[in-house]
Amino acid sequence: MGSYMAKGLSLRVRLLDLNQTAVPANGSAALARSRGIVRLSFKKTGESTVFDTLYQAGCLRIRMPRPEPRASPEAIVINIAGGLTGGDEIDLAARWGHETCACLCSQAAEKIYRSTGAVARVSNNLTIDANANAEWLPQETILFDHAALDRRLEVHVARGAHFIGADSIVFGRTAMGEEVVSGFIRDTWRIRRERRLIYADSFRLDGDVAAKLDRTAIGAAARAFGIILLVAECIAQDVLEKLRATFADAAGRAAASLWDGVLAARFLARDGESLKHDMMLALSVLRNSRKLPRVWQC
Repeated sequence: MGSYMAKGLSLRVRLLDLNQTAVPANGSAALARSRGIVRLSFKKTGESTVFDTLYQAGCLRIRMPRPEPRASPEAIVINIAGGLTGGDEIDLAARWGHETCACLCSQAAEKIYRSTGAVARVSNNLTIDANANAEWLPQETILFDHAALDRRLEVHVARGAHFIGADSIVFGRTAMGEEVVSGFIRDTWRIRRERRLIYADSFRLDGDVAAKLDRTAIGAAARAFGIILLVAECIAQDVLEKLRATFADAAGRAAASLWDGVLAARFLARDGESLKHDMMLALSVLRNSRKLPRVWQC
């Protein structure tokens, strides 16, 4: 148990090493599995948003660099395990308190490595209180051949809150000649406003992944997928029009829709670099030309 003190910030940080090798009853060492847990919340102190509570365990760490002048705080999730494989588990829960404003992002792309049979499980649960401005902007998830991932995102948005969420999946690093021939991924999004379900999305792909991605109705030969959601009670129609205008400069394919306070944009691209280019264009519009988190600009 440790304490961390900084200007405008008082919190207690608890670290627990969950990255230990299990030893079966027969005495032989099993493969080590990563476990990562984060529980954090933001609060408003004066005009600043700071950590209210922070608990981190296992392979996950959270850092909040000093923000640039007039910039929103950025909290960075770090997986010190360097990636995930079958049997690993990640569990993150974050809360934006009343009138807070902060971006939660990842230090680098999350890599899902080959599995020997088990599935890597990732659970992210976000709660945005009234009049808070929350951004969930992890970098891309890269799947390697024979990877297996089951991931879920739950978002609870209060009245008057503003939420931007982005996510992208890359099937192999094409610049390095990698091809995901087979594997498994299930990616589930559920977003609720005042307990009412306003957005549901479930994506599953398994078996002969490469052949399925080549099908026109699934990927049309794309190897990278992305989504950006803007959730707010009032979204002007011209925001959608400005967003669609940026698609003229897209390296891949993109489309967007707006309904009931939800703006959704989807992206297909031949590789991760093209996808990131297109998503950065879109985020620039949805974030009113504010700079993207520093980790995105590396």
